[in-house]
Amino acid sequence: MFEDELAALPPQPPRTALLPGMRLGAALPGRALLLVLVFLALFASMPLTIIRSDPMMRLQFGPSREAEADILSVSDSTCGGSRARRVVYEFSSADGRHYRGSAQLCEQSPYYSVGLGERIPVRYLGSDPAVNAVRGASNNAAPPLIPFVLFPLFFLLILSPMYVPQFREVMRARRLFRNGLLATAQVVFVRKRNTMSWPGWPGSGTADVFLSFQLPSGQRREGIAWCANEWLLNQCARGAAVHIAFMPDRPERVALLEAFLR
Repeated sequence: MFEDELAALPPQPPRTALLPGMRLGAALPGRALLLVLVFLALFASMPLTIIRSDPMMRLQFGPSREAEADILSVSDSTCGGSRARRVVYEFSSADGRHYRGSAQLCEQSPYYSVGLGERIPVRYLGSDPAVNAVRGASNNAAPPLIPFVLFPLFFLLILSPMYVPQFREVMRARRLFRNGLLATAQVVFVRKRNTMSWPGWPGSGTADVFLSFQLPSGQRREGIAWCANEWLLNQCARGAAVHIAFMPDRPERVALLEAFLR
């Protein structure tokens, strides 16, 4: 098939020009890739949304300042089943304004024994001093951000069966075409692959094409080629002649050139 188009290919490697279907744009369709990028952007924006909505996250990641606060009141409380003290404090920001805050100090806190009228160090958000906390108080810590940052990576891992096989096979075909030998092969049989896929994303119609061809030594070998072209697969009857690229030292994996002409 496609004898005229394939006859113009350089017979000996290395080959610099690639067949149209070997370009990365053909391996990763634009519409499907855009959909993945939209999902990634959505999940990547979740940490930013949490930072903007959670006061302690804003205090942790925003520009903050420190001040000494006066204890206004102390009352008993509980902290995870153990004793704690709840304190109300007041401090002055850099512009001289007074702000109040409260904190629950567990027994393990270094400020647990603070008394009325004493001073305690606090951190406050420079742009909004009303967002403040006792410095080093673990119960005022922001929620962990790492799970939200890693979530897009888990999303990529889940979607990888849809795009990694396509990318891997195209990269293998590029390598075989550039550095391998060209030969005519005969179709032995075709075996469909069961792969995950989205509409418009190559994968649902992929197959392994088993091919018989002759090595430069004269020995007959059988290799396997990947193909995602459903029209071409329908033409691959047993004994049909096709063109391949292969490495003589590893002839078990070959590239079916007709699959990359378009």
